[in-house]
Amino acid sequence: MLVMFCLLLVLHTVGAHLQTTADLKSNDCPRFDYEYKLLERLIRIEFAQREVEATLAELREKFQTIPADVPRKLEDIRRLMDNKSKGFGSTYVRWGRTVCPGNATELVYKGFAGGSHYTDTGSAADFLCLTEDPIWGKYAGGSANSALIYGVEYELIKESTPFSTVSINDDMPCCVCKTSRTPTIMIPGRTECYPGWTMEYNGYLMSGHHSQTGSTNFVCVDTNPEARSGGYADVNGHLVYLIQAKCGSLPCPPYTEGRLLTCVVCSR
Repeated sequence: MLVMFCLLLVLHTVGAHLQTTADLKSNDCPRFDYEYKLLERLIRIEFAQREVEATLAELREKFQTIPADVPRKLEDIRRLMDNKSKGFGSTYVRWGRTVCPGNATELVYKGFAGGSHYTDTGSAADFLCLTEDPIWGKYAGGSANSALIYGVEYELIKESTPFSTVSINDDMPCCVCKTSRTPTIMIPGRTECYPGWTMEYNGYLMSGHHSQTGSTNFVCVDTNPEARSGGYADVNGHLVYLIQAKCGSLPCPPYTEGRLLTCVVCSR
């Protein structure tokens, strides 16, 4: 680059000198002036090209240091903004917690986990997240011709529970969260989402006990669950237990006999 600069300086000096003798060689001046300006332009283009190449090399070096997950995070942000602008989104229940995770989610409502009694044989199997501020319709109490719903109690063994924040017979709260990402899915047996998905929360899979007659389903209870304030009495109702893997028709490996199953809720 220094050589090119010197050449340009020499040409400029020679051109200025020749310009002073233009009256002596007027016929040669136009041609020389054209060639001089053409050469000057080529040199400037060479300088510009080298600057561009240097800038590109610097950018390549910087991009090589970008963490591998940055493009995926940028794509998540783009998808999130697209969904938000279009009004898309999804909801999910965060079992065992009263707040939503801080990852672009909003709280719809919080309340109490509910379900059928653990001895009922004809009631619904679903868990419900009951609101903490119900609005009643027509009152028709005292009828035996109805189904019943109970609160949910954690049924835990102190020596083997992974939870340090709740105890046996504590009542389970819940909350409903909305995310601009869509859809959401609960994946049993994992604590992390697959690539391209965003984790809402993770925890442990829970359901009713296999020896009880009441129907139930599986829910993903947050890894750091809460308990309803004052809800520690052993009054039963809808009971939930941690779930162990049982080898046989369930292949081991990849599963292990007696290990507690984890879970994760993911969105995209």
